[in-house]
Amino acid sequence: MSATDNARILDRGYRQFDGERLGTRSAIRSTAWQTTRSIFGLGRKARHKFFPMAILGITYLIVIIQLAAVFLFGNETAGFLTTNSWEQVAPGIVMILFAALVAPDAIVRDQKNGMFSLYMSTPLTKPTYLAAKSFSVAGSILLITFGPALLYLLGKTIKGLGPNGVAQWFETFGRLTAACVLVSLFLCAFSLAFSCFTNRRAIASIVVLLAYIGTSVPSAILYEETNIGEKILLVNPIETAYEFGARLCNSPSIADNYGEITTTFITLGFIGWLLISCLILLVTYQKREAI
Repeated sequence: MSATDNARILDRGYRQFDGERLGTRSAIRSTAWQTTRSIFGLGRKARHKFFPMAILGITYLIVIIQLAAVFLFGNETAGFLTTNSWEQVAPGIVMILFAALVAPDAIVRDQKNGMFSLYMSTPLTKPTYLAAKSFSVAGSILLITFGPALLYLLGKTIKGLGPNGVAQWFETFGRLTAACVLVSLFLCAFSLAFSCFTNRRAIASIVVLLAYIGTSVPSAILYEETNIGEKILLVNPIETAYEFGARLCNSPSIADNYGEITTTFITLGFIGWLLISCLILLVTYQKREAI
């Protein structure tokens, strides 16, 4: 007689969970961390790490090379360094590439493999699920906005090329932090809003890029070919957000055309696009069945 013939069922039914219940906050933290790992391809094959690591590497490498030139060859090589804090941030094209190629993975995979339904069986609700995903995506985008800019600012300060005085340094740091956080939140909302309609990552990236191109190209054409006025440029969400960051940091406009628009309208345009993106995301998930 084999050992398996002696197998017996000693108990049946469900047992009450007697471990520590960490609650919704812990579920949000855990989901955000696992999403961040997924975004950067940690624990996955090398091909999943290529785009996020390449974008991060190039962004930081540019800053490191610039600062290294100054530290190695002296202040006479510092002519290219800027005193405008917002110009230390990664270019808008780098931000939209990261938001389009990497960020959609945060929610697209859950739709494809059915993980969204499992998340809904945990303490997470649809709003808290979206909050966890947003924390992860916005935090990831912050690595390419605030990270290089802070490194740039610290390097210039150590070399004696930064803001004059402690008060001005902290003002620059505060404005830069606020601008990077707000723009990162916007890019997060924008990328998630236009990638929540599909469960395929490649299609989601294309939709995000098309949403950007579909607003930037018409706004530029209408501005150049008609007499509508410069406010039509606010139809372009990414450049409006980037210009908002520049205004918050008291830096020059990203383009002469935007310099003609008042800060009030720039702020309203930024808030409007942020609300539209959040509304699309919330309405889409409110209608999504967790089955």
